[in-house]
Amino acid sequence: MTTKEKVGEYLNAHGGMFVSGQELSEQLGISRSAIWKAVEGLRDDGLFIEARTNKGYRLSHNGQLSLAMLRKLLPSHEIHFHEDIDSTNHEAKALAAKGAPDGTLCISRRQSGGRGRLGRSFSSPHGGIYLSLVLRPHTSAEGALLTTSAAAVATALAIEESCRLHCQIKWVNDLYYQEKKVAGILTEGVFDLESGQLSAVVSGIGINFCTQERDFPPEIRQKAGSLFSGPSQVPDGVDQNLLVANLVRNFCSFSDHLEERAFLSEYRKRNLLQGRHVYLFQAGKPVGQGLVSGIDDNARLCVRMADGSLQILGTGEVSVRPVL
Repeated sequence: MTTKEKVGEYLNAHGGMFVSGQELSEQLGISRSAIWKAVEGLRDDGLFIEARTNKGYRLSHNGQLSLAMLRKLLPSHEIHFHEDIDSTNHEAKALAAKGAPDGTLCISRRQSGGRGRLGRSFSSPHGGIYLSLVLRPHTSAEGALLTTSAAAVATALAIEESCRLHCQIKWVNDLYYQEKKVAGILTEGVFDLESGQLSAVVSGIGINFCTQERDFPPEIRQKAGSLFSGPSQVPDGVDQNLLVANLVRNFCSFSDHLEERAFLSEYRKRNLLQGRHVYLFQAGKPVGQGLVSGIDDNARLCVRMADGSLQILGTGEVSVRPVL
């Protein structure tokens, strides 16, 4: 763990109370000058840290992610909080294999090894929210395939409830705001080695909350977006902790009754591709073009091909790109 991460975690753990530079130095075993540099680095990351003579430093949550706030909002959930991690999904899968309870939350401000669908990397810059949930849905492995769609709706509803922004869903796992991707989802199964049965589902969700354009890799800047264009653009009263709490509550509610498909009507309302012409790709190669006619009861995409045939697409089979 870096000095910056140590200082950030220590301030975060003290729930908005002032911590003296002397205490930080003694508890963390680092110099006062190193603490000052760490604080400046945390401020560069968008955190608001107040400094007062004779009092020290205080992390003003100001709507920023906070373990103390998340525990208050989600008291019945086991929460693993990080400043930086390779992948929240990686951690959540390991915890699930060790018996982590339903609803266990792994969350971080940044990821160094985020992953997306079909083996792609997932950019995880500053200003994002990266979380994974361990779920133990009462359903078959086939029914668990609905989890990604339920996660998309849970996320879209939480953004609307907490940020007053309306997102659409691009089948199967992306959320779009103002025609740019602002969130992605990766769902993975955890199987019991002895029985071969599905024991848990891990859903990873990455949200570009207040990511600045300059922080996206150049190759994705044209299509990647953020709910807010930077930390200074987040309206007063918008709280990342409340967003996460609403997302978790929505998602767990859907997961508890997954096969009832209560989320599907909302998924269909937010279908970005409805009535649009799309290209279909398999293994990176174009395999056809058609018109999206809807979402079926198993959250599969229905595409009317040029020859009049109807293609029903399940997750993992193909990727879809709108015809511009």
